[in-house]
Amino acid sequence: MKKWIMTVAMLGSLAGCQSVAALFDRHNSVQNAKAESMKRWNHSRAQVLYGVACEHLKVGQLDQARLKAMEVLSLEENNTEARLLLARVLIEQGNYAQAAAEMTKAREKSPDSAGALYLLGVALEKDGKLEEALEVYRRAHVLDETNLDAVMAAGEVLVTMGQLREAQHQVESYMPLADNEPGMYELAGRLAMMNQEYAKAAQYLQQASDLDSRNVRYREALARARFRAGQQAETVQALNGLAECKSYKMPAWAHTMLGDCHMALGRPHNARIAYEAAAELTPESPGAWVNVAKAAMSAGDASRAIQSARRALQLEATDLDAAMILGYSLLRDGQTTRAISELTQATAAHPNSGMLHCLLGKAYAASGNGPEALRCYAAALKAEPDNRLARELIAASGGKEITKAN
Repeated sequence: MKKWIMTVAMLGSLAGCQSVAALFDRHNSVQNAKAESMKRWNHSRAQVLYGVACEHLKVGQLDQARLKAMEVLSLEENNTEARLLLARVLIEQGNYAQAAAEMTKAREKSPDSAGALYLLGVALEKDGKLEEALEVYRRAHVLDETNLDAVMAAGEVLVTMGQLREAQHQVESYMPLADNEPGMYELAGRLAMMNQEYAKAAQYLQQASDLDSRNVRYREALARARFRAGQQAETVQALNGLAECKSYKMPAWAHTMLGDCHMALGRPHNARIAYEAAAELTPESPGAWVNVAKAAMSAGDASRAIQSARRALQLEATDLDAAMILGYSLLRDGQTTRAISELTQATAAHPNSGMLHCLLGKAYAASGNGPEALRCYAAALKAEPDNRLARELIAASGGKEITKAN
């Protein structure tokens, strides 16, 4: 009887223990479920806040973006994307050391993050630590060879360090990977320009423009490269293409370059139109009016040449080119007396200009004053002993003894 009672008691005790264990299991299960639920909630909340932070950054609201990114990290400390975003904001705000610290933390959690390493390089570069930045950029590319941002960034650092040839070699070695990346072609073109390889620069910049035809900066750079390469017709084509862009207002330098190309191609009328557009944009520039005068003179429009040369001299009384164009145009227009007057003043201001003395001599010759013309030619030869025109004018005027004496 007692044995049976003890057995029953033991069974009851065992059942009680099992009930307690079951209760503990249920409790732990509930707690784990709550923890998982909270984790999911925090993750969902973090995603929402991260999206908000991205929008703030996109519109330039840096303080708000920074605060939201920090909120994300308070919910998920290991959220690498949020830490990357925070670093971008800090870089934009000029807090380079703090940005570098954030990227160091990110790399502790995600050592294979090429994005974190790249941003670390940006922070170091902005902080003036160029050697460190260069090394970090190179390591970032090793982690992700498909991302050329690190290659371009390393090239820019080398340019800042004055190592142009090394920068060019590095960038060009990765050109087979450039494919549809216009930034790589633009950088390669810019480096070729810096190294005075203008034809090569034009090729790279043409590819950049083809890939991103809306990028005005690429097309401007292409025009400059073609101009420096002596490709005047291609430069005209590039600049005319820019002028057709509705939202683009061609700057004065572009009009001037267009005018220079037309002059080189023997189109003075087209050149004058381009130069006049540049002069309208920079009316206080003596050089702009000198260009108009040159084109007008070449086009046979003496009146316009005289007007523009006078405008240049009003802005800069000692402008040599303006003085020569004015004197020559007056002479071509049959205003010999005025030509002599203007050129006499000009030679006084520029006594070492053989061309001015020759022009003054031709003006005197046109007025019938041969001796005075010879004196001017002799003065030209004295100022410039190798002046071929002066020797020819002296010989043509019968002053061979002057030529021999000089």
